[in-house]
Amino acid sequence: MAPTSVANPPASDQQTAKADSESSEIATQSFESEAFATDGLHASEGSRAKNQRSIRKQDVAEITSQLAIMTKSGVDIASALSSLSVQCQRPALAEILFEVRDSVLAGVSFSEALNRHREVFGPSFVATVAAGEASGRMAEVLQQLAQMQRNEIKSTRAIRSVMIYPMLLLLVSGSVVAALVLFVLPRFTDLFSQYEMTLPVLTQILISLADELWVRWWLWLPMAGSTIVGFLTWRTTESGRLYIDRLWIHGPVVGEVCQTLLIGRTCRLLGLMLRNGVSLLESLKLTRQAINNTIYKQLLIDLEEAVVNGSNMTSVLQTTQAMPPSASEMLITAESTGNLSEVTELLGEYYEEEAQAKAQGLVGMLEPMITVGMGVLIAAVVLAVMLPVFDLSTLAGK
Repeated sequence: MAPTSVANPPASDQQTAKADSESSEIATQSFESEAFATDGLHASEGSRAKNQRSIRKQDVAEITSQLAIMTKSGVDIASALSSLSVQCQRPALAEILFEVRDSVLAGVSFSEALNRHREVFGPSFVATVAAGEASGRMAEVLQQLAQMQRNEIKSTRAIRSVMIYPMLLLLVSGSVVAALVLFVLPRFTDLFSQYEMTLPVLTQILISLADELWVRWWLWLPMAGSTIVGFLTWRTTESGRLYIDRLWIHGPVVGEVCQTLLIGRTCRLLGLMLRNGVSLLESLKLTRQAINNTIYKQLLIDLEEAVVNGSNMTSVLQTTQAMPPSASEMLITAESTGNLSEVTELLGEYYEEEAQAKAQGLVGMLEPMITVGMGVLIAAVVLAVMLPVFDLSTLAGK
């Protein structure tokens, strides 16, 4: 079924319509309508959802960068999409690019065609492209979007590097300790019991622990599985998400890095849309949809309510704990001076760079700490096994 909003007016009428749509309110709010939500033009919902899950942010960023270069060199959107869809190595993304190109050739605007795949591109991406169409600065807007996506990917990788190395090191070290306690130490238990000798306290504790786990595995194994399932279930609840999101930005070790990263992404996205003509209220709404942390979602909801009620954002920014006072003060000053778009972009750039630097510093601090800590733990287990062996060797020598 064809969308009700698709029409084929002459080129002059389209230009007039674009000129009239420079109001960001019209350009962005129109994408919330049901007419643009139709996604059954080329594939079933199941296959479309499967394709969307197989597309990475890196793929979208590369396509956006190439689109920006091609449009800046004078290539029209339809030709650029056609070329990119042929060259694309990802079948799922190539299919979507073909569909977007076909929609554009049928007379649909580029932003509307993207909106039919908003699960891939995101509502903020679509709204920013719509603002770029209205202002006639499509190449510049695409270039800004590509830069923002690259920064987001770089920051995400920095955070992952902070988390993956400690978790991997803990997993390997924990596996070594478990193997020593459960498989190596029990082999010496019978040997130790044949001699009347006092075992070290650490050895006694580890032997008791190994015996307990082997004898009553039927109790501890289901308890461990139930704990994991319970935690994963609790994490999906509203209270669980709120607690974990609060821990991410206020917790030890990674809290400062995650908070800095979220501030950078929020400000960068908000500034990009404001700069390209999207209204403040709509920018706040779309930014909220693009942010996953519930603390920042609530902050953006509070800011939306302040704007809807006709007041400024000062009261919300002065009381929030989601942002440092310095950032809140700069946003308050920018709003009062009418320079909010430029300041939010600068803040976004600063905090994204700061997040990457903090992440690298955190990795440099955690690596030796975890290595030394796990080394001490493994050494303690080895000593618990080997000290009685040394005592046996002494007894045998006598």
